[in-house]
Amino acid sequence: MAKKNIVLIMADDIAYDNNFGAYGARESWTPRLDQLAKEGITFDHAYSTPKCTPSRVKIMTGRSGIRNYIGFGKLAASEVTFAHMLKKAGYKTHVAGKWQLDDKGGTATNAAGFDTWFLWNTKLGRGSRYWEPDFDVNGKRVVYGKDDYGPDLCVDSILEFIGNNKGEPFFAYYPMLLAHGPFETTPDSEARDRKNPQKNFEDMVKYMDKCVGRIVDGLQEMGLAENTVLLFCTDNGTNRVLTYESFGEVVDGKKGVPHDRGTHSPLIVYAPDTVPAGARCADIIDFSDVLPTLAEIGNAKLPDVELDGRSFWPQCVGKEGNPREWIFQYYWPKEWSWIPAELGEKELIWVHNQSYKLHGNGLFYDIVNDREELNPIPLERMTSEQRDLYEKFKEAIKTMPETNLEYQKNGGRGAS
Repeated sequence: MAKKNIVLIMADDIAYDNNFGAYGARESWTPRLDQLAKEGITFDHAYSTPKCTPSRVKIMTGRSGIRNYIGFGKLAASEVTFAHMLKKAGYKTHVAGKWQLDDKGGTATNAAGFDTWFLWNTKLGRGSRYWEPDFDVNGKRVVYGKDDYGPDLCVDSILEFIGNNKGEPFFAYYPMLLAHGPFETTPDSEARDRKNPQKNFEDMVKYMDKCVGRIVDGLQEMGLAENTVLLFCTDNGTNRVLTYESFGEVVDGKKGVPHDRGTHSPLIVYAPDTVPAGARCADIIDFSDVLPTLAEIGNAKLPDVELDGRSFWPQCVGKEGNPREWIFQYYWPKEWSWIPAELGEKELIWVHNQSYKLHGNGLFYDIVNDREELNPIPLERMTSEQRDLYEKFKEAIKTMPETNLEYQKNGGRGAS
């Protein structure tokens, strides 16, 4: 397959069931993403981690956090990213949006494989992300005006990059600013000074969708849509101070919680004339699978490290592929994260498939009928099928390292 351009978009703090029409919401805030789902493939079981930094590290490296997570706001300098990989394969690379990976002991953008960048939350740009934003633009700090809106500037940066590199393969990574707090108004809000976090969040999700639409429109206007693969996902669940309607009930956000609503991500892949329109896939997808998928799309050589992901590109183009039976998750929560008392407060590990989940401490749940994980199934009440899965998941846990030795060595505690 000839090298296709790649655009990877990851929204911030939005659960898969938070008003995405493509995932069954009665009131959809995302008409542009819903249209992409109709014209591409929707994955029903994709999973991030419960919080931002571990999701960003995992998606960029194709490796479980138990191997390479070193703390909040950090990407280990030794890690090979998807940008390194695609750059070696001949791609021009750009990132715009939220970085949050270069704290002490972390990795600066220019060392992570990107040719150019337009970022908030680096050592240079850590002021406002929305109005009057503060950005690191290719190593120079730029503070914009009071009427400038950060998400618009990020999209401008991506479209400029695409326009400048449309004659050769390009990779644009867009870790979005939206819809993370602070919950401020957008350019489309009725009143700029509104202080209602819930209403502002709703506007932010709608504007996130608008930003995605601008990128799609830009690709189409430049005649690049048919030679580009666009992937959309989110980094974790919705903020816990917010509520939304999910399948007929009003629920609280579960960001930071190792439950379904804290880790279940939308995943939509759009590639006209390549990905069958309106397809759905029930295979389980882990964030570590993104890097090998991008490698297959871009004919790139996989990094010479121990990877945990596998490509789901075959499923995108209508083939069976190599579906997973389960995924393994690792999470070390921040001290201020709410964690169910029965799971403990330090390293959390679990294995699950589309229906059942086993935590490292032995608690086993039916996550279809018990999404909040309130009623663990004791061994003596398991069906034979459940007992078989319980034993299989126990063996799956044994295939991974017992603990994150690098994080322990670095003295990390209470990070996410």
